[in-house]
Amino acid sequence: IAVNKNETAPIFEVASYGITGDLFKVTPMLIESIKALKASK
Repeated sequence: IAVNKNETAPIFEVASYGITGDLFKVTPMLIESIKALKASK
């Protein structure tokens, strides 16, 4: 998973998943989503 503010960043060419946004805003949301998915199983 690549997270970058620049939507044309080269990392997106090799990443399986890409998110355009601020790392410090996106990461907490990702963590909460993963926790919710794990808890629902």
